[in-house]
Amino acid sequence: VTLLPIGGVARLERFPEEPREEFLIAIAGPVVNVVIVLALMLAGADPSPDNLAAADITKVSLIDRLAAVNVVLAAFNLIPAFPMDGGRVLRALLARKYGFVRATEIAANIGQWCAFAFGFIGLFFNPMLIFIAIFIYLAATSEARLAQLRGMSRGVPVTAAMMTEYKALSPSARIEEAIETLLRTSQTEFPVVDKDGRLVGVLGRSDMIKALKQDGPNTLIGNVMTREVPTIDHRRCLDEAFRVLMEKSAPAVGVVDAAGRLKGLITSETVGEMLMVRDAMPKGIRFGERARPAGA
Repeated sequence: VTLLPIGGVARLERFPEEPREEFLIAIAGPVVNVVIVLALMLAGADPSPDNLAAADITKVSLIDRLAAVNVVLAAFNLIPAFPMDGGRVLRALLARKYGFVRATEIAANIGQWCAFAFGFIGLFFNPMLIFIAIFIYLAATSEARLAQLRGMSRGVPVTAAMMTEYKALSPSARIEEAIETLLRTSQTEFPVVDKDGRLVGVLGRSDMIKALKQDGPNTLIGNVMTREVPTIDHRRCLDEAFRVLMEKSAPAVGVVDAAGRLKGLITSETVGEMLMVRDAMPKGIRFGERARPAGA
């Protein structure tokens, strides 16, 4: 859970696979608020929102204000402004009819319009709504892009999008050599392989600069590389590599053969480039290793 000025945002370890799963996860938050209100009402609380807006708070009991706060939170979270809880509930319901990708596009568009509405209202009444509007708009755009990437990558061989032209480093080499390689290429992530060609780590550009500044040019690459690098078999599909990339928050996913030798790399940059290529391709042409014109 990431705490922001507008509240907390929970990040899931994996994407929900079924609309029902996402519905249950999303509705859980507002339901908790409703349960709290009902429990407080049994204790004699008055959940009227007027208690929350009372000018003289000394005349309103703590239990009444707590009940009113939870009413407001439940109502606010159910606004269909994706990716808030209400927007995720909306996507789960739409996904039953339109599928995950199309449902995300519709929910994201509604979320962006809600963001415009929040921003407009915030100009006149509450500036905090402007910050909420910015967050909703950017998050909805990001979620729609991720869903599009996920849908596009289904059925595409991982070998069709992996990076195969790259410079690899040795764990026994020095940071000085890595910096020289960095300056000669346009790479930002460098695989580190052993003598048998097996992936043992990844060294990023920022890691190089940090190691050079803190430990000097003679530092061994093996001492500063990222060791926990996920791998995937070269016969798998791209959507599996993309899922691993998101779940592990890894800089890259290594594509390996049956013997564990590195064949290529999948990074967020390569997936993003594939999306741009896909958008530019003529209709009837399917991206991937086995692309064919329609009807061929």
